[in-house]
Amino acid sequence: MLTSPRATIRPLTNYRTARVLKRALVLSAVILLFCQLIVPVAGARDVRIANTDLRPTLFTDEQGKPSGFFVDIINDIAEQEGWNVIWIRGTLSESWGRLSSGEIDLLPGVTSTPERLRTYDFNNESALSIWSQVYARPGSGINTILDLDGKRIASVRGAASGIGFRDYAGRFNVNVTLLEMNKPIEVFSATAAGEADALVVYNTAAHEDAKTYGLVATPVMFNPTQFGFAVQKGKNQDLLSVIDRYLAKGKTDPSSPYNNAMLKWFGTKGTSEVIPAWLLWGLAAVAFLAGMFVIMSVILRREVRKKTAELLQQNESLQAEVINRKRAEEALAANNQKLSVAYEQVTATEEELRENYQEINAAYAQLSAAEEELREKYEELSRSEQALMQARKKLSSLNALTFEDLRNAVFSLEGYLALARQDPAGEKVGTYLGRSDKILHAVRHAMEAAKKYQELGINPPRWQNVKIVVLNALSHLDFSGISRVTELDELEVFADPLFEDVFFILMENILIHGKGVTEVRIGYREEVAKLTITIEDNGPGIVEANKELVFGRDYKMMKGGSGLFLAREILSITGISIRETGVPGSGARFEIVVPESRYRKGGQS
Repeated sequence: MLTSPRATIRPLTNYRTARVLKRALVLSAVILLFCQLIVPVAGARDVRIANTDLRPTLFTDEQGKPSGFFVDIINDIAEQEGWNVIWIRGTLSESWGRLSSGEIDLLPGVTSTPERLRTYDFNNESALSIWSQVYARPGSGINTILDLDGKRIASVRGAASGIGFRDYAGRFNVNVTLLEMNKPIEVFSATAAGEADALVVYNTAAHEDAKTYGLVATPVMFNPTQFGFAVQKGKNQDLLSVIDRYLAKGKTDPSSPYNNAMLKWFGTKGTSEVIPAWLLWGLAAVAFLAGMFVIMSVILRREVRKKTAELLQQNESLQAEVINRKRAEEALAANNQKLSVAYEQVTATEEELRENYQEINAAYAQLSAAEEELREKYEELSRSEQALMQARKKLSSLNALTFEDLRNAVFSLEGYLALARQDPAGEKVGTYLGRSDKILHAVRHAMEAAKKYQELGINPPRWQNVKIVVLNALSHLDFSGISRVTELDELEVFADPLFEDVFFILMENILIHGKGVTEVRIGYREEVAKLTITIEDNGPGIVEANKELVFGRDYKMMKGGSGLFLAREILSITGISIRETGVPGSGARFEIVVPESRYRKGGQS
């Protein structure tokens, strides 16, 4: 039987159609698989991030790869978020410019300032707590901000640490020359070579470089702040949001990559640690001392106001007495006029007229004596008023200086305590606590000086026998091995009640600093409109460069004694001055110069 041609063609057509459909399905599956493979690559986001070479937070290692604390946490964020990180190397000032122009998307390792907030946006969650600190060569003698006056200070151009240092020095009227350089390595190299006297950077930036260049951290630290990230104003806010979430989550997990990075680069973790109780007691003691000083200052001010009111009342009484004297003088003049008229009108005997004249002369003599007494009281009152004004000025100066010393000391303690908390192994705790002890010693010294100072001007000045004052001062010291020659006669000086402390300080410094002294001579000489009291010894003397420095409040070469600064302040209450005029190698000679109205001899009035 023959097969129909139409019946043969239909199965063949169905077979070819099936093969075409099968190939189409295979090709579609391949295309779909390829698209799935390339979609993640096409969707990865390019994020351009600055590398400012700020060890150990952000730098380029020996193999030319980005490294550091911020590199570790950014790489971890990029892996989670699918970022394609492009590191762009440059100085800090170059990176700020690139962020402004949009050449980079993110700038890590920076702090916010009111000026920067006008141009940039910053993340909210702190990545790292830092502060600005001054570093110098060993033995630089830099212990306070005042020691930097006239010095050359190196800083990284565009860094907030240098900007903040200029403002910090300005608050203390400290004049410095700021040398701005592009890279931290240039700053450290210039200071180590002596081209700069010191440098200022963030404490994290000097973590390793200070050791490399043989520099040490000074007690001058300031401007605690937070390290974070910056973007161009109004752009890339999603980057900051991702970073804030990452940091907030990482700080709560001790095993997070964030805390591992903290441990790797700074030897500590970002989570909070318990502060030792003895450190809290130390801080409480400093706070207690500061509070006691405030209470003492309030009491002293109240007493000054009370004395001022009493002095004003005495002044009013004296003015009333002057008015009464003037009225008496006017009445006496009227009586004299009446007597003259009576002399012209009445004829009297010569004896009566002589008696009347004797009475008039006696009245004039009494008036002259009263005027002289009044003038002496007025001069003494004027001297007391001047002494009171001097005391009030010195009290104001004391408050400002002592509060500033206490504030710097407390801040320095906080810094060293923070360093102690970041040293879990305890390798550097002893060093930090030693520096803390020195700071507490400085606080105690400031309080002792304040105790002396608070007595200045509280009691009115008085006439004092210089010979007796010297003997009283020597009675508190061991001068058994030193002969004394005293030629003061019955000399008296109008001075503050602490006048004895002046000679105690001078004699104490002779015992401490006058090596080989065997004789001390105390005498005086009268000159035109002044008198000079001299105290001389036969010791080594004082070099020319230190003759004025020894009277400074912060003179560093003092190794004992009460300080010549206080002696000068006591004398200045009544207008008396002191200077050193000895010849180096032949002995020290201190001269106390007393104005004409402030001394007398033999109890003269």
